[in-house]
Amino acid sequence: MEYSALIFDDCTDAEDSFEHLETTADLFVRDLRCRQIVVSCSTEWLLQLAQKPRSKMMLVQMSSAPYIALLNGLKAITQENVVVVGLGRDIELDQLDRVLDSLETYPAIYHDKDLQAFDTRLLMFSLQLAIETNVQIDSYAAAIEKLSNTPLMKIENEI
Repeated sequence: MEYSALIFDDCTDAEDSFEHLETTADLFVRDLRCRQIVVSCSTEWLLQLAQKPRSKMMLVQMSSAPYIALLNGLKAITQENVVVVGLGRDIELDQLDRVLDSLETYPAIYHDKDLQAFDTRLLMFSLQLAIETNVQIDSYAAAIEKLSNTPLMKIENEI
């Protein structure tokens, strides 16, 4: 399955790190299924990434307004499927594989706050509905949960 990766994080949590950003970006660069990497995070980290460009990568300025940040990140996506990751931890390839396998049969997958996957059209529809109904959302998962008839499929962490 081809997909776009959206690295989306406001970089304010204590566990967020630039090292996680670099490791995650490298994972997606190496994954042949990933056609595009969109990074939406702090300006400082975007400037650091811009100094060492990677293939497939597009940088998007993170807005301080949650809804605008969510919309701007998603507007840059070109594939029908999107994997959304945060920067609280490194993503393992086996976790990514499980999420993508689940996305083959279901349009909204939630592994944890740092790894989710969606049908891009469902996500865009939910964000559009948020505008029309003036519903406050602060994450892609919240958009699906509050505004879609499609519940999130939650995948438990296997250790």
